[in-house]
Amino acid sequence: MESHKKHPWRDGLKMLLLACVIYFLIDFPIRFTEAYDFPDWVGIKSFLPFTLGMFFGPFAVFGAALGAVCTGLVCRTAAAECLTEVLCIVLAGTGSWLCWFAFHRGGKTRLEHFRDVGIYTAMVLGLSVLCGGFSEALLGRNLILPTVGILAATGLLVGLPVNILLSGIFCVTPVLPWFCREEGFISFELTARDAGSGAVNEMIEAEALVRKIPMKRVFEIENCLEELYIRIRRKLPQASVCGKVELGSTISLRIWVDGTKYNPFLKEADEDEIDLLSLKLLRHRALRASWAYADGQNVIRIVV
Repeated sequence: MESHKKHPWRDGLKMLLLACVIYFLIDFPIRFTEAYDFPDWVGIKSFLPFTLGMFFGPFAVFGAALGAVCTGLVCRTAAAECLTEVLCIVLAGTGSWLCWFAFHRGGKTRLEHFRDVGIYTAMVLGLSVLCGGFSEALLGRNLILPTVGILAATGLLVGLPVNILLSGIFCVTPVLPWFCREEGFISFELTARDAGSGAVNEMIEAEALVRKIPMKRVFEIENCLEELYIRIRRKLPQASVCGKVELGSTISLRIWVDGTKYNPFLKEADEDEIDLLSLKLLRHRALRASWAYADGQNVIRIVV
């Protein structure tokens, strides 16, 4: 079952440019105003390589490195310091990408257990020391301790809560290394021949029992799936509805529907009050809901 279309190089280029802009917007105002007296190659921005690497992969990491080069050119940073910053970004970003998924080959990014937090902490500390060693080798100014300290502090104090939000409430789908394969999801496909989502609900309930997830939470995602299916089927009667459900501290539902552009979270002109009940239920149940349309495909996400 092909649940969604992939254009890795085009999507990677978009991620590279977006990461470049984000890094520049975070770094430049602080560097320009000299808001703190840190070495130029580290600062509040230093959590970004860990987060970008863990969730968005090498394209985003090299985008951040490009952002550092842009900031360096505007602020007229010395070449050696700019090179040090780029090297720290690449080491921390690609290192976190490879290290994290070496321990989570099923593609998991949620930091729900002490073991996950411990792995993340060890990863940040180890990569920070590595970056500090390279900065000392390149610059030789006895700045290894500030480099290691700032990288580790921002990676843990800023990066950890940001990563928890991205993997929890926002349920970001990570870019996986070649040695990983996405696991732990309930995948399904509903065609025009299916009367409803009953078969999918059975799979969700069976998995929830194994993971000891409260049935109240399960009923919430099942209700969202049923109401979405009703709305989609009414508008696109012949379309196949492909999706994945991830169960955890938050439960996420991702749906892909080929066909004409249709946002199920908007009221249609011909809908009456009865039809709108499903929309009201969706808005009530969902902690976060989003819709996008690209390449002839509707992409819907719900988190409860």
